[in-house]
Formats: sequence, structure tokens, C-alpha cells
Amino acid sequence: MNETDRDELLELANSYLEQSLSAEEAARLESILESNEEARRCFVDFTHDHAALHWEQISSAADEIEELSDYRPRRLPTMWQTLAAAAVISLLALALVKPQPKSEDFATMTRTAAARWESGPLPTMNGARLGAGTLKLVRGLATIQFDSGAEVVLEAPAELELVDAMNCVLTRGTAVAEVSEGAEGFMIKTPTANVIDHGTRFAVNVNPSTGGTQTQVFDGLVEVELPATGESIELHRGQRNFVAGQELGDASEGLEEATWAPSSLPRHRKGNWVEITTADPGGDDGYVWGGEPNNHVSDELLLLKHSQDRKGPHRKSYLKFNLGPIESGAIKSAELNLRFTPTGWGLASHVDDSRFNVFGLTADNLDNWTHNTLKWENAPANDTNTGTTLQKEAATLLGSFQIPQGLQSGTFGIRGEKLVNFLNQDENRSATIVIVRETIENSSGGLVHAFASARHPNLPAPTLTLQVK
Repeated sequence: MNETDRDELLELANSYLEQSLSAEEAARLESILESNEEARRCFVDFTHDHAALHWEQISSAADEIEELSDYRPRRLPTMWQTLAAAAVISLLALALVKPQPKSEDFATMTRTAAARWESGPLPTMNGARLGAGTLKLVRGLATIQFDSGAEVVLEAPAELELVDAMNCVLTRGTAVAEVSEGAEGFMIKTPTANVIDHGTRFAVNVNPSTGGTQTQVFDGLVEVELPATGESIELHRGQRNFVAGQELGDASEGLEEATWAPSSLPRHRKGNWVEITTADPGGDDGYVWGGEPNNHVSDELLLLKHSQDRKGPHRKSYLKFNLGPIESGAIKSAELNLRFTPTGWGLASHVDDSRFNVFGLTADNLDNWTHNTLKWENAPANDTNTGTTLQKEAATLLGSFQIPQGLQSGTFGIRGEKLVNFLNQDENRSATIVIVRETIENSSGGLVHAFASARHPNLPAPTLTLQVK
């Protein structure tokens, strides 16, 4: 600083202490202090000297006032008030002397749904600011908004390492990314691939055991690159790709319901009432589907789907229970329990909290079906025009239940007087119950819900738990 600069600074500093700075002068002082370290040190020294002189003046004035017994002075600042003021001024200036480090946060946890986390270094509550670190999602969904403009929805079970505002690493599970204008080049790295956005919406899944990477593009353009060789392929809307090891794989037309997640671990049946299952003699279960594509089939799972497209795919599940061992009218209370499990088909983030309706078929002649002959066109009471309804004259609503978004496993079902009355009034003691998902997917390629059938090797079959009079 030369003499002219120093004089200007001291003049502005004096006006600052006298509280007479204009807005323009305040801006000028801030500019000088921000750009010049020597100016900041000079400002600290000046404010310190001013505080010391001010204290000496106050002490002297106080001594003189005490000698004038008939004179009542206005209250003067105490020593502690003056020293505190000086300290505040000095601390503020020192903050300018030593530039503060910039925030290392670059993302925000904007929303979670039915989320459960493993312990980790990053906060997981809604609204939390996030920096570099790893998130381990055990259950549910989590939406992360990067400051760059990219949004990533993590679908459990998944593990995501946040690197910076333009990079993250998915080591297992599924992430759905939507990248706004200005964040082109956002990258999701995996153990086998670099998935680079060029302004789009896409999903990436990593197999936890092999590291194989599947990418599907819903809109725009994505580049999938092999890290070791730099070889890459472009994927456009509706296309998908699979990378295993050093094999890049080709671009193919994406499935409506791509396979994403592995099945859940086996769970064991529990219950202490009289139980009747669809696996018992005289019982049965199956599902029907309509629309395209319908290439996803399962003998172990009973599938449920309400597609955004009127033409499908739609899926409804049918259950048959043999009530022969129980007399008509003898049931006092009843529960229907279904063990849900992930299908690995479709994306959980494309379906909101899902409501499921449970219907009972009221005509005995509708119970004559088997899972081998059950089709969309011949399923009893099926309304083939929709994925949610049955023929009103042949079915009665017994109840509903809801599964939160992102939750795909656990036991769900209904209980209550309507279910008891339906079972007690069944004349041929063979009861057919139909399950449909009322909730429509919010975007194409949505999750296919499912619960275990009588043929599942580990999970319990659909079960009626009954208390008999």
C-alpha cells in the first residue's frame, strides 16, 4: 500500500467507527479489505488503537464525574462493554485477514421414502447438505440433488459414493438420474463402466457380486465408456446396454421393465392362529397379464402392475382357499397375509406410494380355475379393459392396504369384518380372492410388485389366519 491508499483506508475506517459511512463508502471499504491483506492488517491495528484510546477517555471522564456530587451523568459504557466492542471489531477484521475455506458441500438430500440406512459419514435427513462420502441405503428411496443440476434417485439396496457436484460412484444397486441443462457431463462411475450424461434421464444398475453395469436411457443421450480402454457406446432414448468385465456390449432396445434388483433373502412364516394357505389341498394361486410387453413371467411370484399406458402391461393376482375344514359361519376373525418380495422388474421411483385393493368373488361358479389355465381373457370376473377393476356384479371389495414408495418386501394384507363375512357366507367353501394394484405408475417402466406364490421355494404362500368360534 502506498501513502494515498493508506490515507483512504484510514479515512474510511474512521467513518466506519463513527458510523457515518455511506452505502458507497461501505462498499469501497469492503472491496479494499477483501482484495488486500496489508489493508486488512492496517484496519485491525487502527480499530484496536481506537478502542484503547476510547477506553482511556471513558476512564478519565468517569473519574472527573465522581468528583461532582451534584452532577448526574448519562450512563457511560462499562469497561467490559467497551472491550467486547473492540473484540468484535477485531474478530471481524481478522476473519477478513484469514480467508475462510469455502464450503465443501455440493449436494442436498431432498427427499426420502421408507428409507433405512447403514451407518456412514454423511447425514441422511431430508434437507441435509452433503459433501464427499458414501451413502448406504438398505431400504426405500432417497433423492439427492447435486448443485450442478443433476438429480439422482437411489433405490435400495444400493451404495453410492459422492465425489463432487459432477461425479459419483455407484458400487451396487440402482440409481435413476435426471440431468438438467448446464450439468451435461455428469458421470456415474461403476466398477465396470463410466456412464456419462449428455442431457438426459437414465438409470444405472450395478450387480453387487459381479460389478456388471446395466444402463437404460429414458430420454436424451448417454455415453457408456470402458474405463480401462476408453472404448464407448452411445445410448439414445429407449435403448439399454450391459457391461460385464471388459465387454462393452451392444445397444439394444430397452425393455419396459428392465431387470434391476436381486431377490430378497428368504424369510420364515409366522403366525399362531389356524392357517389356511393357497398351497393346501384344494387351494391355488396365479396371476394374469394383459398388454405388451408380457415377456416377464414367473411361476414363483404373483405379479401386480398398473401401467401408465392403457394397453398395459397390467397384472392381477388370484388366490383360492379351501375352507372345507371350517364350518360356514364359524369364523370369528380373519387376516389375509401376503409376503411381498422384489421382482427386479421396473423402477421403484416410477411408482408412488401404492394402494392395493382386495376383492372377493361372490359367485361359486367362478371358483373353478387353476393357475395352469388362468389367462387374461378367461380369468373370472376380470375386466380386460383395465389393470385395476373387476366386474362389479361378480366381485365385492373386502379391503385395501398401502405399500410406501421404495418398499418392496414385508408382509401386507387386510383384516376385518368384510373379510370375515365373505368367508363365512361362502357356500361351496372354496373362496377366490383377487388382488389388484390401484395406483398407476407415474412414468413408464414402473416397478412390478409381487408377493410369493404357493410355489415359492422359501417364502410363505398367501395365508388366511383365522380365529374360529
